[in-house]
Amino acid sequence: MNNIDSDPGGSFQNPPAKPSAAPKPGSQKTAALKARLAKILAASGVKAEEHENRPSHFSFGAERIDAALRGNAGADGLPCAALHELHAADKSDRTCAAAMALLLAQRCRALEPDNRPILWLSESGEARRQGRLYPPGLAELGVDPSTIIHIDAPDSVAVLRAAADGVRSPAMAAVIVELSGKKPKGLDLTATRRLSLSSQKSGVLSLLLRSGSDADNPLPTAAFSRWQVAAAPSIALAGNAPGHSAFDITLLRHRSGLYGLSARLEWNSDDQIFREQPNEESAPQPRAVPALAAVRTDHPGTRAA
Repeated sequence: MNNIDSDPGGSFQNPPAKPSAAPKPGSQKTAALKARLAKILAASGVKAEEHENRPSHFSFGAERIDAALRGNAGADGLPCAALHELHAADKSDRTCAAAMALLLAQRCRALEPDNRPILWLSESGEARRQGRLYPPGLAELGVDPSTIIHIDAPDSVAVLRAAADGVRSPAMAAVIVELSGKKPKGLDLTATRRLSLSSQKSGVLSLLLRSGSDADNPLPTAAFSRWQVAAAPSIALAGNAPGHSAFDITLLRHRSGLYGLSARLEWNSDDQIFREQPNEESAPQPRAVPALAAVRTDHPGTRAA
């Protein structure tokens, strides 16, 4: 059945009495194509209109990076209603990549009028080995620990199932899915496409956090963008005080075809914004990102389920 024939917009109705008022063939075709596109988007779960009370895009705050990510959307930064992927450059960068995922979710969450929480999903075994979220470290980065719901699932399959439910819920500001290893069980193109479509329907930001992945041969996913994150040395503040937490980010994939974008960003916890690190003569001071300091036992301040 041809969907265009049933176009409710009246593109194929009888022409008006006055020939001069008749719509041009080009406008008829355009209207029919728009109507058909709307039906296709509705069937695929993609909303053409903006989500109510939700921002369409969120930014890093660094002008050069945000402007480069604008693409065809006319808005700086990355779309909120999408799946984005972050890879730790090395095993030692797991904490740094996790902090970046959390801070991006915080940037998106801060744009919403409602105080929606961030859902963090991880494997219980990996959490025991690597450590869980550390509330005092979160507070140091300007993130309220009470706004995070942390769930330890038995395995990667359970993590993905819980993530699919969480992303579909508009009660969430963002969902962070933490998976480790080169090929986590259940993580494939189908699973990530399901997350991507659910994000588009609900407007909930989805972040896939990966550590121990194969940088040369990453698993194919439906992510809108893919980033590599590594820890970077910070620049000491006045009085040789420890500087802001710093990150080296590299864009590995973008749906618009953008590539080769990289920057060294630092996080200002007071202003809740990323900025490109200035080139100064000050000697860099290596500093671990404090937000996700590893703790080997459950911390009483975490909200786990």
